[in-house]
Amino acid sequence: MQQILLFILLGLGSGALIAGIALAVVLTYRGSGIINLSTGAIAMLGGYAFWALNAGKLASLPTAVALPLSLLFVLAVGAITEFAVYRPLRNSSPLAKLVSSLGVLLIAQSAMILAFGVTPQPEPGILPASVVHIFGAVVPVNRFILTGLVIVAAAGLAALYKWTRFGLATRAVAENEAAAMLSGLSPNIISLTNTLLASLLAGALGILAASITQLDPSTLPLQIIPALAAALIASFTSFGIAAAASFGIAIMYSLLQYASAQSWFPQSGGVSLPGVTDLLAFLIIVVVLFWRGSRIPGRGEIVERSLPEAPRPQHLVRTGLICALVGAVLLIVFPFDFREALINTLIGALMALSLVVVVGFVGQISVIQLALAGAAGFTISHMAVNFGITFPVAALAGIVVAVVIGLVTAVSAVRVRGVSLSVVTLAGAVAIENFGFVNSTWGGGLAGSPVPEPKWFGLDLGPNGPFRGIDGNQPSPVFGWVALICCVLAMVAVGYIRRGTLGQRMLAVRSNERAAAAAAINPRTVKLYAFGIAAFIAGLGGVLYAYNFGSVSADRFDAVTALSLIAFAYAGGITLISGAVFAGLLSAQALIPYALDKWFGLNGNWFLLVGGFLLIFTLQQNPAGVAGDIYRRIHKRSVVRAPETAAAVPARAEQRTEPADFASRPAVLSVTGLSVAFGGVHALNDVTVEVREGELVGLIGPNGAGKTTLIDAVSGFVRCSGQMELSGSDIGGLPAYERARRGLGRTWQSTELFDDLDVGENLTVAARNGSAAQALDLVGMGWAAEAMPADLSMGQRKLVGVARALAARPRLLCLDEPAAGLDTRESAELGARLRALADQGQSMLLIEHDMGLVLGICDRVIVLEFGQVIAEGLPDVVRQDPRVIAAYLGVGGAVTTTTLVDEPAEGASP
Repeated sequence: MQQILLFILLGLGSGALIAGIALAVVLTYRGSGIINLSTGAIAMLGGYAFWALNAGKLASLPTAVALPLSLLFVLAVGAITEFAVYRPLRNSSPLAKLVSSLGVLLIAQSAMILAFGVTPQPEPGILPASVVHIFGAVVPVNRFILTGLVIVAAAGLAALYKWTRFGLATRAVAENEAAAMLSGLSPNIISLTNTLLASLLAGALGILAASITQLDPSTLPLQIIPALAAALIASFTSFGIAAAASFGIAIMYSLLQYASAQSWFPQSGGVSLPGVTDLLAFLIIVVVLFWRGSRIPGRGEIVERSLPEAPRPQHLVRTGLICALVGAVLLIVFPFDFREALINTLIGALMALSLVVVVGFVGQISVIQLALAGAAGFTISHMAVNFGITFPVAALAGIVVAVVIGLVTAVSAVRVRGVSLSVVTLAGAVAIENFGFVNSTWGGGLAGSPVPEPKWFGLDLGPNGPFRGIDGNQPSPVFGWVALICCVLAMVAVGYIRRGTLGQRMLAVRSNERAAAAAAINPRTVKLYAFGIAAFIAGLGGVLYAYNFGSVSADRFDAVTALSLIAFAYAGGITLISGAVFAGLLSAQALIPYALDKWFGLNGNWFLLVGGFLLIFTLQQNPAGVAGDIYRRIHKRSVVRAPETAAAVPARAEQRTEPADFASRPAVLSVTGLSVAFGGVHALNDVTVEVREGELVGLIGPNGAGKTTLIDAVSGFVRCSGQMELSGSDIGGLPAYERARRGLGRTWQSTELFDDLDVGENLTVAARNGSAAQALDLVGMGWAAEAMPADLSMGQRKLVGVARALAARPRLLCLDEPAAGLDTRESAELGARLRALADQGQSMLLIEHDMGLVLGICDRVIVLEFGQVIAEGLPDVVRQDPRVIAAYLGVGGAVTTTTLVDEPAEGASP
């Protein structure tokens, strides 16, 4: 027991290190909404600055001088990153901001490697070096001092943000940036102040951490993994919880170290199983995110840019054949060194292609792709060494292993997306490297693992094959042709995926997961397909990598290389197949880096530095990347304009004087006792609604009455209680996409189109039986099939939303203010079309503020007020109901057939 208590105390020092970085992460997020993955690198810069100024590398200054100068240095770094990196991306998506921090991490790490090398440096200590004796063991006092300092910092920050005007201003900007600006607050100043505070805290920690860890380019930067786990537990908002979670994680690490010294602990190669702490950090992050879902607190940004356009590739077969022919010739005529660089380019292009699928098509940042390639390579090695199984069975097995690990990672993160997923996959990549690859049992240990030459029916397909290029040297062009064929086939296949239904669904999920679910698309299934395809491509790249080098080792698949791969994929064009080609040219040991190294002496570390700058530049100035910019210049999108229409305003749809007898028809939608509560506020209370076959039912009520909430509940987007049936089948427990598949269609107040797809694809992705073109013609938007949603007016977008819902041929169509944004003529035409659809048997539930439209075309009208039904019946009856008149006007009077009140569109329900 004493030993356990001792290791708990020893864990406090590591806990202070993790806590300091976690506090800085929370600081940055609260101030600017950025999950800063470079926080550990800032701590590293502080440590190197103090060491260089104090230990004689640059100067031999006393501590009293070197310390403040080092802190000024990290403050300057913080200011530079704020002004040069984060502020230009202020209105970008959280994903882009996170990726920009990867660029800062690459720049900081490569700069330190170039300046000081990779050898750990003996950083001078500031804290006392005295010790105390606890439970018969010697414990350094500086661990307790550092723990106390971090606890004081956490308490001070909590007090600052709770009780000072600055803290309140930071919270206000995070909650609603536009409202904060109108109140006289400057989001830029608040973001800068928080970034400087975070840099100061991280830098001070890097200086004081000499007693806890070594100073090198990797240790402190990778402390971001457990720090992110702690920040996630704290929801990126609570300093106290972040500090407490950090100490808890570190204590678990320490106890694992104690356990690893016991005889019962699993071993690998005669030593304790490596990487267990990294695996623990990964599991903590997965459990926390699975428990909370994707609920990292959002921020009230003014504008948010999405990922670049992912256009449909054209002439795939022709382009593939040309590239294959050119590549095959180059593999023969190139000298041996450039031939090797070209093969590395092809492998790098495959790795970048896997990122195009999972990041570019689905919008999910995955840092684990390189680790999947490593898993495939180690599988080949172990199957050959341990079981005598070689090519092609071993290669196929390697790809299968990569796909399995990729899907397991995807399943573990299926409840999260975007920024949260990047955190999961970064932790997973580090865990696979240290727990898997460094493990000599199923990895290669520190020395690596051999891979035999691929041979098939006596034919040597590897780099050492008998057929050589013009220069007569290895590697053999035959292996290059194998890599070329794999690369071209994979790219053509991905091109057809993008052009097909699956690719459209991927982009729909990337654009708007909620609208995708309403279009009968299961976002989780689409993500799993994307992860599986991307893992297959990464596994294929790993197989080629292993055969190319004849061995695999953990250092070739480390986290830094994985981050650089993402940087080059973004710089090349993350949404384009051609972008993967550019990324391949920039990847490690590929053509461009090799040429720069050979001709100008710029080694790989210089290229990592350039890669970091390229990534940041791409995110700010050219989000589409090199390939995207070229594509945009070559393929000018023509402007699609609406055809000329007559100026005459048609009469409104005639009101039905003899309503049909719907009582004898079966109910399409039956809702009984529906209630929805948000906290203590009841948005709906015991609501009963019924829509029969072929009936057009209007749902009206003042703003905030609960109309949209009712449709959200019926379509599966808010939790509710009560009974819901669609055509006699209970749908209350079904997810939104399954309700859509059973025939429940809907539109949205804010249109919720898939902005990454053109109008035609918006309908195709939801259509059944080729009904897309017919649905567009039905709402008069057939001319806009090739237009992008962003090029349409709000009224036109509304009509496209109606057409998309109709294209699914729903049993029941729920329309949420479809006439909002339409002019008088367009509204009248829409009303006539809806009435005609109802007469043809289409059941509809219509929310609309245009009373003339509702009362003129609906068979029956239901009125909501404060979440309860106050009236229901024929339009003529509802028009004269005193409760309806009071709800709208608050005074006596009559409701006319014209628009009752010119009020804004209904906002989000409470």
